[in-house]
Amino acid sequence: MCTDVLLLPARGQTDVIRYSVMKFLSALAVRMCVEITDSLQNVDSYGFEWPKDFNHEQYDEFMSKYITVLSRRAKKWDILLNSKEGFRKSNKVKRYVRKGIPSSHRGTVWSLISGAKELKDQQPDLYTVILKRPLKQEIIETIDLDIPRTFPDNIYFKTASPDSKRESLKNVLLAFAHQNPQIGYCQGLNFIAGIMLLVTDSEDMTFWLLQSLVEKILPDFYTKEMTGLLTDIGVLEELIKAKVPQVHERMVQTGVSWSMYVSKWFICLFAEVLPIETVLRIWDCLFYEGSKVLLRVAVTLVIKNQDKILAAKNFVEITEVFKSLPLGATVTECHTFMQAIFRVPGSFPRAHITKLREYCREKVEKEKAHTKVLQEQQKQRQLEERKAREAALELKRQNEEKEAALQAERDKLALENEVDKLSPCDDKKSIPEGTGPGVQTYEVRKDGEVSTTSAEVNETPKAAVIESFSTESIKQVANGKQTSPPSHEGGSELPAKVSP
Repeated sequence: MCTDVLLLPARGQTDVIRYSVMKFLSALAVRMCVEITDSLQNVDSYGFEWPKDFNHEQYDEFMSKYITVLSRRAKKWDILLNSKEGFRKSNKVKRYVRKGIPSSHRGTVWSLISGAKELKDQQPDLYTVILKRPLKQEIIETIDLDIPRTFPDNIYFKTASPDSKRESLKNVLLAFAHQNPQIGYCQGLNFIAGIMLLVTDSEDMTFWLLQSLVEKILPDFYTKEMTGLLTDIGVLEELIKAKVPQVHERMVQTGVSWSMYVSKWFICLFAEVLPIETVLRIWDCLFYEGSKVLLRVAVTLVIKNQDKILAAKNFVEITEVFKSLPLGATVTECHTFMQAIFRVPGSFPRAHITKLREYCREKVEKEKAHTKVLQEQQKQRQLEERKAREAALELKRQNEEKEAALQAERDKLALENEVDKLSPCDDKKSIPEGTGPGVQTYEVRKDGEVSTTSAEVNETPKAAVIESFSTESIKQVANGKQTSPPSHEGGSELPAKVSP
């Protein structure tokens, strides 16, 4: 080989040497990558564990070629970022972005192409200032619940890790929630901010990237109404209907809604759905070209898997198909996949996408208005039903009170009738000794025997007898079980004869 090199012209010799060195370094980088991966207990360069069924041989073969590409691109990006003209959006930059931003430059380039740097330059100390303000306890508690759920299999988000980014993630999400009260905290932002932290290793830069994402790139995606998200799900459905109508028909036949699967795709920007390197390549284009890229990715995934979807016979089988999307070379080989998203779906004219969004947004707004009317009607029905229940309870209470008053009156009349049958006894000898003034004696006959009973007299003998009855006695009189006041000895009989 050396002889061949020497026989070449000077420039040719240089090219061959450069090629040989790059090939050697690429092979060395692959071996080092594998060794580092093994030492980190089977995790990738971003700290994510490999799936159990991950094809390492296929991935290593891909990376052996891809690292060479990355090395070549890194040099081009160095020249671009250090040029005298400075960094400006252009077709050249767009082409570079589509081919992938090197990891060493990714955070900086993201800030430039997304508008995050521009936002930060307007308020450079905002992030620090927000964290010094009193923060709402409710938001803190909500975020605290989601932090442990964020990439639990990533070594950088485990509590035991000395380089844990949990506290940094919490700070970013708290600052964002308080800066954007119309959004607050939305599930899904934790995964996005988590990946941004892995890329930038900076809380401040991550905060501004997140701010730029929701302000400039995905407005209305993370609000409470999620109008932007619902609109783009509708746009995707229209695109599928136009580009792969058989798939659309199958989804309709099985009663499967696109929102069941696509919501997570769009909210998390394919994080937790596709391999991390593929996600980062998607985000490169997202920050430069906008949310249309998400539609391209989604349509490509559907087209690439249309045979599986069409073979699915029911809801369960379709669900299994969508679960399998992150697997296989189709998405693992990020460079090949990114080429596919700009080729497979065909043309995506911006004017057409804008028109579809207007149409779908109008549908979303109408559905929201209709839903609001239904909710108001339901609320009104519930209010009327509650008032009706309260009125029925009040009527029942009033009826019970009236019935109780009538029963008391009936009991009183029954008692008075019984007392009318009684009269004072004129046999002074039958008055027990010591009864004294104020005691009235009554004669009661039972089985031919005569006994007496006494009661204190306040106003009239009748009142005295009524006073001597207990509440229980009144009830018994009303039931026909007792017809005379109790005697001093506990006896109680109907009067057989009353002496005047």
